[in-house]
Amino acid sequence: MKKITFLILLFIVSSSFAQTKTEKNQKVAAPITFTGFSTGNWGASGNWTPAQVPTSSDDVTIPNGKVVNLNSVDAAALSLNINAGGTLNLAGGKALTVTNTLTNNGTFTIASDGATSSSVIVGTYAGNAATYQRYFIGGQWHLFGPPVSGHLISSFVTTNGAAMTTSGVLYSLAPYNQLGTVGVDLWSNYTSDISNQAPASAFPLGQGFEINMLASGTVDFTGSILTATSAATLSASGNAWNLVANPFSSSVFGNVNADATNNFLTVNSAVLDASYVSMYIWNGSSYTIINQASGARSLAPGQAFFVKSNGGGNASFTTAMRTHQSVDNFQKAQTTGIPTVKLFITDLNSNSSNTEIKYMSGATLGLDPGFDAGRFDGVGTGFSIYTQLVQDNGEVFSLQVVPDTGYDTTVIPIGLDADVGSQITIKALATDLPVGKKVFLEDRQLNTVTEINNTDKFYTTTLSTASAGVGRFYMRTLNNSSTLATDDFIASKYTLITSPQTNNLKLFGAVAQKGSLTIYDSLGRMIYTTSLQTSTEQEINVPAMATGVYFVKIKVDSRRFNKKIVWY
Repeated sequence: MKKITFLILLFIVSSSFAQTKTEKNQKVAAPITFTGFSTGNWGASGNWTPAQVPTSSDDVTIPNGKVVNLNSVDAAALSLNINAGGTLNLAGGKALTVTNTLTNNGTFTIASDGATSSSVIVGTYAGNAATYQRYFIGGQWHLFGPPVSGHLISSFVTTNGAAMTTSGVLYSLAPYNQLGTVGVDLWSNYTSDISNQAPASAFPLGQGFEINMLASGTVDFTGSILTATSAATLSASGNAWNLVANPFSSSVFGNVNADATNNFLTVNSAVLDASYVSMYIWNGSSYTIINQASGARSLAPGQAFFVKSNGGGNASFTTAMRTHQSVDNFQKAQTTGIPTVKLFITDLNSNSSNTEIKYMSGATLGLDPGFDAGRFDGVGTGFSIYTQLVQDNGEVFSLQVVPDTGYDTTVIPIGLDADVGSQITIKALATDLPVGKKVFLEDRQLNTVTEINNTDKFYTTTLSTASAGVGRFYMRTLNNSSTLATDDFIASKYTLITSPQTNNLKLFGAVAQKGSLTIYDSLGRMIYTTSLQTSTEQEINVPAMATGVYFVKIKVDSRRFNKKIVWY
């Protein structure tokens, strides 16, 4: 009997010890209530009972009659209750994370200003609508999407219509129309009459709009804080461009340099055109391209941007993408250490355009999805400069990446769209190139090679004919153009573009007299030969060839040179 009694007591003591140890390991929420004056700061410990600033372990309550201004850069709570009559205000650039539920039975306002945006990430949201005050610069077009869910478009127009710029009955608020015509109806502006009244439905989550306000200031969007993954429907109709928007009340990671996995481009690469796995972001005057070759980039709450669909599907904004970033409204400068050449073109009518070439380890001369970025033509092109891939895929590009092992041998075809009679100037801004490397522009119509390195050297010419496409201008990097041997210099004036999928070659460069082109395999056996005609551009159809490396011997104007091609 004594032995049995001892065992029972030992079991009770052991169980009690185990229970005590388990309770110590559990995360127990601490209740904390704002008890300061009627108005006070979140970050002041004396405003709370107990006297401490809330943490992610606390259940926080803002009672009736209390106004709390969140003045901390980063604030957190396990749960947050804003009671009826209670108020929480976030100033621009502040961040709030609520791990579990934010229950708003009072007033919750999230602000932004001309420099920063507030950011809110919550597990779940319940209660009254929150108000996100989105800042817009007056007289300037913005692309946006509401950073809350549930705001009616018709209500927004009723409240803000008089503060928008207008043209007749047209408000400056419009969704993008990918079936429209440039300069005619690319934007479906809402109207003050019945021709296109704003619908009595909520702004679609993840869809972008354009807007232009008369004066700078904030515009209120009211609704729930989004706490689940949102899908924006993409369409491949028309030009296949889609205007999408970050629907969260926080920033989201944009590219792999911002987050290795949970970023917009990586998550959505399968539904984007392979030549356009990029975000095209309006910066107030032009479109900036952000992709995996760009520096770390996050998208502000409600920021909209263009993407190109590869056939439909949905673009996902996942909760794992959410991040607190004190970014400005719709543009954040990027910084990279990638060797880059940025070409700028201007004319006497103040038209301008630019294109970029980046030299990266692991890049190819063909398409590198997510790193090469096709030219954005969703709102028209007009006067513009761009490139063609060294191994052409039929698209033109505003950003091209090439291997960082071929500075002296890689020749980039440059495209130019400009009217006849235009006096154009082409300059280059080179950053992080190897020491001594300079940028040269070849004009194969005039047979010139000109250094255009940085701002002190440039190329100017007047176009005797309208320019459209590639074939005249080419860019390369060298220590000095005189380092080319004579035959190499002649060869540098010609570019051979391969299109294995269509069994096609394109030769760019002036042929003043008839010549020939002959293809040999790696064993030196002749595969194909043809004559070249007098032209600056010619297309050559070749027989089907197996995957491999081939050597092309070109005879032009009594000179011979070889080029190596890869067929795949």
